Amino acid sequence: MRVLRLNKEKMYLSITYDISWTKARNQIVKILESYGFRVQKSVFEIEITESQYLRIKKQLEIILNKADNYYISNNIENFDSIKFYILSKVWEWNLEWRIDGIWAWYEKIFFPDVMII
Repeated sequence: MRVLRLNKEKMYLSITYDISWTKARNQIVKILESYGFRVQKSVFEIEITESQYLRIKKQLEIILNKADNYYISNNIENFDSIKFYILSKVWEWNLEWRIDGIWAWYEKIFFPDVMII
């Protein structure tokens, strides 16, 4: 059993992804492995600062944009997604959401109280 001792500079996230294109999926896995560890095939847990969170999200968006271009050029329907579940209460005053995702159809969700997953 792992016990997490969060400090005030870090936030704890669970990141899930569903990526069809192998090249994009491998790039995403490489980035996520550099920040945290894999707990299931498409689920990572990471502990990072807010600036690292913004950086990783931008890196993943770039990869998904490239994948989107690949799908369009090959007439493939695209349902790829990445979701960020913010599990710690660090910076709660600075966050307006608790679940975030990459792509326009994701609605940011805020839980004012305890979230149990």
